[in-house]
Amino acid sequence: MPLPKLRGVNFEYRVAYLFERFGYTWDRSGSSLGTDLKISKNGKLHYLVNCKKTSKLGPLYLPRFEVEKLGTGASCADAQGLICFGFKRTPVLVLTLKQVRGSEGTRLSYKLHPSDGRPLTKFLSEIK
Repeated sequence: MPLPKLRGVNFEYRVAYLFERFGYTWDRSGSSLGTDLKISKNGKLHYLVNCKKTSKLGPLYLPRFEVEKLGTGASCADAQGLICFGFKRTPVLVLTLKQVRGSEGTRLSYKLHPSDGRPLTKFLSEIK
């Protein structure tokens, strides 16, 4: 079983390759800066992505400060912030920041379940 950090890095690459299949290019930050991936198309930055992976079936707790940090970065870069997440043996799921902010949570974190997200491939296939 991979270490949690390695599992997270592998998941980031998995997410990046899915974007690549839909014609996007990507850049990985390589450290914990709040943004794991920068996703571009035709030279324009479209998405800033934060990736979260757990080997459990759920729930996944996402710190509110990470969501706010991603939101600040996305608005400064004129891009959309996305949270891509996965559970044990699920496809890569995605939520926009607006959807995350509307989800269940506590004062310090949002609580994400597998039923909260939608597959990233479906999200990307519906973009025109």
